[in-house]
Parts: sequence; C-alpha cells; structure tokens
Amino acid sequence: MDASMRMVYWDTRSKAVYLAMKNLPPAPKGKQYQLWAIVDGKPVDAGVYALNPQEAMQKMKVIPKAEMFAITLEQEGGSATPTMEEMYVAGKV
Repeated sequence: MDASMRMVYWDTRSKAVYLAMKNLPPAPKGKQYQLWAIVDGKPVDAGVYALNPQEAMQKMKVIPKAEMFAITLEQEGGSATPTMEEMYVAGKV
C-alpha cells in the first residue's frame, strides 16, 4: 500500500496554491517534482517542489484558474512542458 500523500490547496479567491507532499520517494539526482495546472486543456507551470518531500507544505505560483492539477518528475529546475511518462498524480478541481 502506498503511504505517500500529495495534496494541492488552491484558494479560489486569492489564487494562491500550496502543495503538500509527505512520504514521497526522494526525487532521483538531477530531478525535481513539478506541479502543473491544467488551464483550458493546456499545462501551465505552477512551480517546482523545492522542499524535502518529507516536509509539510510549500507555496507555489499563483494560478488564476484551473480545471486540474498534476505532478510530474522533471529535470532539476523544472521544464517548460510536462513529461507525461513521469506523471505521479493528477486530480480535477
């Protein structure tokens, strides 16, 4: 059973986004988890996860609107487009 936890908190008033991940496997060397907002069917970079995956929560980029959020594993520093083969989780708003 997977004991890891991933949760996106999106305040629709302030548009602030927070990412909480717990017990997630550490990203391999040279890689980093990246959050995406899906807006009008297209991925929008919501920021890279810089904290230790064992920590609680990190503030991400402000996202004005979204239909879905997804987390991928990308090269360190992030990517302009998501690597779909490395998607860990996705959920509708």
